[in-house]
Amino acid sequence: MATLNPAVREHLRKIIDTERLRTARFLMRLRAFGAVAWAALTAWFSLVEGLADWQATLPLFTVYAVVAVVLVWVVERAGGALRLAGFSVALLDIPAISLASLSAISAMPKPEYLLGAIIPMLAVLVVLAALSLDYVAIALASAVGTGFCAAVVKAVGAPWSEVVAPAFSTISAGIVSAFLVSRVRNLVEESRRKDFGGKYVLGQRIGSGGMAEVFTATYSPEGGFERQVAVKRVLPAYAEREDFVAMFRREAELGAQLAHPNLVHVLDFGRHMDSWFLAMEFVDGVTLSALMRAHSDRGALVPTAACLYVIAEVAEGLAYLHEKRAPDGSSVGLVHRDLNPPNVLLSRTGEVKVSDFGVARWQTGAALTQTGTTRGKLAYMPPEQMEGGAPSPGWDLFALGVTAHELLCGRRLFTGENESQVVSAVLRGPLVPPSSVRPGLSEDVDAVVLGLLERDASRRLGAAREVSRRLRALTGPDAPYPHGQEALVAAIATVGSAPHAQAPSAPSPSMPGAPKDAATVTLNR
Repeated sequence: MATLNPAVREHLRKIIDTERLRTARFLMRLRAFGAVAWAALTAWFSLVEGLADWQATLPLFTVYAVVAVVLVWVVERAGGALRLAGFSVALLDIPAISLASLSAISAMPKPEYLLGAIIPMLAVLVVLAALSLDYVAIALASAVGTGFCAAVVKAVGAPWSEVVAPAFSTISAGIVSAFLVSRVRNLVEESRRKDFGGKYVLGQRIGSGGMAEVFTATYSPEGGFERQVAVKRVLPAYAEREDFVAMFRREAELGAQLAHPNLVHVLDFGRHMDSWFLAMEFVDGVTLSALMRAHSDRGALVPTAACLYVIAEVAEGLAYLHEKRAPDGSSVGLVHRDLNPPNVLLSRTGEVKVSDFGVARWQTGAALTQTGTTRGKLAYMPPEQMEGGAPSPGWDLFALGVTAHELLCGRRLFTGENESQVVSAVLRGPLVPPSSVRPGLSEDVDAVVLGLLERDASRRLGAAREVSRRLRALTGPDAPYPHGQEALVAAIATVGSAPHAQAPSAPSPSMPGAPKDAATVTLNR
């Protein structure tokens, strides 16, 4: 069986602990009932029938019954004590039975008969210890039972060969019990792996951020077909936060409505155990930020054809978003609001997909954030987004311009040591054409990038589809079509051990001059 990831192991531990407590409670109640019944039976034979051997064991079984009842009372009020139920079988029940047998020896005409009676009783007690699903309790019960068998043999004066049968039976019961417990645990683990959200087999964890973690998974419903997906799971600490769950649900709802080759498609959303999850299209590759960082670390730039291809493909995805009609027909145009390099995923086969729709909004839709606030990354916000107001496609176009400039130039466009400095750079910083940093770029590319970076929204390029059209019209060896996808595949192959494309990550500078406030922020206006 494949190695389980940490989250699934934690789920399994909780399940096994729950079952242990449930069976332990049953075990304690069963013992109390049996102890009282046995004490009553012992009293009958000793007081009414006057049997000497039963009279000898009456005090011991009376004490045992009282202890068993008291233990039930204790564990009902202190649930943690249930975890010791398996040990109490080994340390209370087996000694009680054995001591009662030893006390009756002097009053029995043929005490050697005890050996035949004690074997099945000890074996049953070992099996009862197994109900706790605890290997140590099983081993302890087997050892204590074997030891008391030897004590009985010595007490009755029987030859030591007589200990073989009871010892063999007790140890065999322990081995079989341990095997059965092992099988139960394995079956629970395997069924749990097959039953994440009812239909997903989790693979390895490909990343964990501050509020969520992502796993590879196999979608395996009834019918026999399978599909590789990515499962994003909210960490338990955030599963009860209404604001975060609302945003997570929003991401799932919007992602499920989108069907475009340049957007990550959300397939499923639900609650599993103590957290929420969404299943989405699996993109085997890296983020755009990882691609840029890998080349920057080598002092290189991403090939021009690959850069232009990525920009054009992102523009195609944005064009679909901006032209998408809301399900109720109330709005046309979905605004991403958080476009930046970590949210652009690149597959190893050259696919480009925009992800993370947690803060996306319809242009005239109800706000997910409070009135007077706006969310996004400062270094990618146009001036009008910082001021608040209704979302517009221009927000995403400006962010695309910033991303395109960084990709072509190999360094961050708007930098600063704090939020104030970043805002100042966005509002008043110089906007140099990419060709001044990367000689050889055509004037058409400069015009597209600078047109996207216009601070005046009325002068900014008005449509993502126009960006795609202009880039598709380029010719020459650096043209994005047909050379860009092949160049991108070659560039991704040089990245090495970068985090997986769909791995959530804590904000960190990914390029020279990156601002320290790279996290998504909420601005109050």
